[in-house]
Amino acid sequence: MTPSRRPRILIVNAYVDPWRSAAPTRGFVPRAMAPYYLAGRFCRDRTDVRVYDEVHHGALLNRKVHGWPDLVILTGLTVAFDRARQLSAYFRDARPDVAVAIGGPIARALPALCEEVFDHVCQGNVESIDTLIDDLLGPGFRAEAPAPRFDMAAGLSGLGYVETTKNCNFNCAFCSLTGENRPYEPYSSDDIDRQLNAGGRRLFLAVLDNNFYGNNRQDFERRVDLLGTRWRRGAFRGWGALVTGDFFKRPENLALVAANGCKALFSGVESFDPAVLKSYNKRQSLSSDPYTVSRVCAEHGIHFEYGMMLDFTQQTIAEVDGQIDALLGHTDTPLPGLLSLTIPILGTPYFDEAACAGRLMPNLRLCDLDGQKLVEWPKEPLEHVVPYLADLLRFRGRKRALIRHAVRHAWSRRASFDTAQSLMSLLGPLTRFGGIPRVGSLSQMRQTWREAPRTYCAMTDPLSVSYRPTHRLAAKFARDFEPLHVTDGEGRVTQAVRAAQGRPGG
Repeated sequence: MTPSRRPRILIVNAYVDPWRSAAPTRGFVPRAMAPYYLAGRFCRDRTDVRVYDEVHHGALLNRKVHGWPDLVILTGLTVAFDRARQLSAYFRDARPDVAVAIGGPIARALPALCEEVFDHVCQGNVESIDTLIDDLLGPGFRAEAPAPRFDMAAGLSGLGYVETTKNCNFNCAFCSLTGENRPYEPYSSDDIDRQLNAGGRRLFLAVLDNNFYGNNRQDFERRVDLLGTRWRRGAFRGWGALVTGDFFKRPENLALVAANGCKALFSGVESFDPAVLKSYNKRQSLSSDPYTVSRVCAEHGIHFEYGMMLDFTQQTIAEVDGQIDALLGHTDTPLPGLLSLTIPILGTPYFDEAACAGRLMPNLRLCDLDGQKLVEWPKEPLEHVVPYLADLLRFRGRKRALIRHAVRHAWSRRASFDTAQSLMSLLGPLTRFGGIPRVGSLSQMRQTWREAPRTYCAMTDPLSVSYRPTHRLAAKFARDFEPLHVTDGEGRVTQAVRAAQGRPGG
């Protein structure tokens, strides 16, 4: 670090866009907030901190930014490991003396490989960055009273964020949290108040918890009351959170959160098939179907959103098609807020089971695990499943039905929802499945135009142009633009991945 000026720290959320666009995704909720929580760990008066989120800001292609920082802290989902390597190459080429650290899911899923690639690897929570700050910058560069830097998150459009718990008390087979095996922990009231104070007054508050409900009734009521108190004071007009299926087994839960300002709930329904849910170890969702849950939520003035996963290893095209048609036919039930394929995330029980069962396709790359292409062998022929999947994810052939459902659903809930909720129920599915174009900088648009069409199958999908450097780099960085392969030519997990996870070969 240079003693004559304040250290420059750049915190980057690395991202791989499954739709092959380098342009920003502005309206996605929730936004990645980890970078802003990390930024709050640094002393404002003694450091110069910036945040770049490749979801919200688009692909980081600006060479001036590459040469700016003294310290780069990378984070992101596991699938973004290759992208994190590419970014580290750009930063190191622009400034050979830059220090590059990585944390979050990538560091926890691939610890050994991260130690080979990056200068510093942080496997803990946000608070663990304090040790890195002390080691690299010395005393006095940590914030005395850490609070998230929401002031740096431009474009929130009146949306505030808070986290009241860490991790989850369930162990769904496909979830990265299960693979990390970290305990479910609630924040203290003081911690939550500190976050809310940092956010200031907002139109709406999004709770970032993986499971807001949890396994402690008394603590759940404490956190609901804390949010309700702020809501009654006018700090925000309402709030929304993610809850697990067991939340809906007690009718009094909906009454409690509604009385304390809750306006929206999200739950991972994932599948309408009980056998599929059991195979995921997601028994908490067996008794909560979206038809019933959306109705009872609306009765309490709460907008309901849910996720749905497609699993062609267990379901046929006819079964999936029947479920989608049924949803389009029920205008009082919303369409899924998230529609993707089941992802065999590294380190999860689901990945291990899929690998042992021989379901993983050959020459699978880590970047293929984006939820938008087939990576497992389906139970029906590929030549039937792939075209169907390509049409379904874009709602091709169902555009009119999509628009009709969105309008009718919003109309059917007009007596239960306020204006904001009605707009959310109307515009949400149209923006998710309607194919609205995204616009970014000229360099971002150029990269997007150069992308080859997607094939929706890992065995045929070409690599993104992001794997070709945007400008000439030193030869030693060429390896950073090679994709990490998860399986070999026979569909077996590669030795490189096993070694990166700290597991023996075989």
